[in-house]
Amino acid sequence: MRPQMTAFLLSALVFPGLGQLYKQQRRKGVLLVLAANFLLALVVLLGAILVSEEYTTVFYPRPLTWEMGRLLLLDTVRHPLFWLPCGLLLALWGYAAVDAALQAQPRANLEP
Repeated sequence: MRPQMTAFLLSALVFPGLGQLYKQQRRKGVLLVLAANFLLALVVLLGAILVSEEYTTVFYPRPLTWEMGRLLLLDTVRHPLFWLPCGLLLALWGYAAVDAALQAQPRANLEP
């Protein structure tokens, strides 16, 4: 398999920045992995905050059921504040995949 294809698949399907690390672009790969981890943690944290806020304001005295969980999840996903870090994460993921596929292989690793 060509190195560009392998790098693209690593960044597109596994995690952003792994393709850059595979191609030995360490600085860019580490920065992309750290940025993606930060945005992923922000998405999870913001989702948990929105779910707990919605639960306490609307459903609190009653126990949580599957139907309430479904409604909470839909309300969280529809919240515009949830989509800001989620959109940034998706944009970063797309950039990492395209960058891994388009960047030239380092000179030291080229085959004769």
